[in-house]
Amino acid sequence: MINQGINVPDKTIAVFNDPFDAPWQFNNNKERLHNIVDKPPKKRDWFTPHFYRCLPLTIGNQYGFIIKSEFDFSFIWDGGSSKDSVKFYFSETLEELDKKRPRIDSHFGDGIISIAVPFTLRTPPGVNLMIINPPNYVLPNVTVMTGVVETDNLRRSFLFNLKIQIPNIEVGVPAGTPLAGFIPIPRHFADSFELKYAEDIFDEDVIIEELQADKDTNYYREIEEPLLKDGVGRLYMQGKDVYGNTFPDHQKS
Repeated sequence: MINQGINVPDKTIAVFNDPFDAPWQFNNNKERLHNIVDKPPKKRDWFTPHFYRCLPLTIGNQYGFIIKSEFDFSFIWDGGSSKDSVKFYFSETLEELDKKRPRIDSHFGDGIISIAVPFTLRTPPGVNLMIINPPNYVLPNVTVMTGVVETDNLRRSFLFNLKIQIPNIEVGVPAGTPLAGFIPIPRHFADSFELKYAEDIFDEDVIIEELQADKDTNYYREIEEPLLKDGVGRLYMQGKDVYGNTFPDHQKS
């Protein structure tokens, strides 16, 4: 049994293709895998060059993995709670769609779009998958429902779900559009954190030093940095603080 003696290797997400999904199973599924699940790229069509000067956005663009559609479709919700309240429209025949993935329907009703992928994902012991919006992709009128799945334990596939926000608005989704995202996180990692006031942790001189660094950094960004050609010298991008100290573990891109 996976993760009880035979473990998924560290820093790995194992993909188990569904042997009962015949159109997927026997149609170059390993090559097609990247048509529907992949690492997100660094760039976004709607970003201007200015966006890429923000390192947190650039790193965020590439976080985790995304689920994409292999086909065009559109949807509209009438505001009701039944499964039939969401209507889907496809430009291909049902026979053609049977060979493409993921499957799209309204499994739960209540204006929710469910995405069923043709594989099961398994993670190393103690690692969950957190379902998120595809990072910095904007799909009109829907929000990905956040979920945390124990994929080290769960022995079946699961649905990615999108909540339609406003009824009676038809939205078109081109093939290749990222529909949802997911990132691996250690179980209980986020749960173990709590907020504490700095005064309850550090001595006064440490707090004063940090507040002064914040003040000096803001001054540098507002007064000095704009004078630099093309923003060259942006401290955060270089992994430095305002005094020239380097970050010990800096992610550059």
